[in-house]
Amino acid sequence: MASPFLNDAADADAPKIRRLLGDAARYSDHLLRRIPRMPLASLEPLELTRSLTMPHDLFVVDRSQRVLAAIARDLPGTVCHCVDISFQPLPVTTDVVVAFNVVCRLEEQAATGMAAVAAAVQPGGWLLMDDRSAEAHLSNHPGFVRVAPKTFRRAAEAGIAGLVDDGPR
Repeated sequence: MASPFLNDAADADAPKIRRLLGDAARYSDHLLRRIPRMPLASLEPLELTRSLTMPHDLFVVDRSQRVLAAIARDLPGTVCHCVDISFQPLPVTTDVVVAFNVVCRLEEQAATGMAAVAAAVQPGGWLLMDDRSAEAHLSNHPGFVRVAPKTFRRAAEAGIAGLVDDGPR
């Protein structure tokens, strides 16, 4: 329901009222998602797919079967995995992991979730992450280097000491 208001809410050049409407829509969307019969759309995979100009495989991990069902409906061919990263590793490794507002919501299990996210990034790969999670769990870590706002690059060598175990996969 709120998706028309979310698209450019983070655009720094958007008028202040537009950004406020976008923020209000984002927060109301989080509340609306909790209503069991409310139609659901997961916007991040849709936005990501629309922005990519090259062939790609999309793997989506979420702990909600309802979210994954909406993604499978909206993006046929997407590989969906129901995983709670608080307790389980991600079932794939990839060149790019997008984890905005994921780790920061895990509370006591945030370190475990961060380790799962980091382990999913292949050596030399990219991690796109919100600032709050990055500052709490990734800042000054020798395995990842900030290369742009909210964008980190994993070291090309095989191991990331202190964050993940890069044993056999």
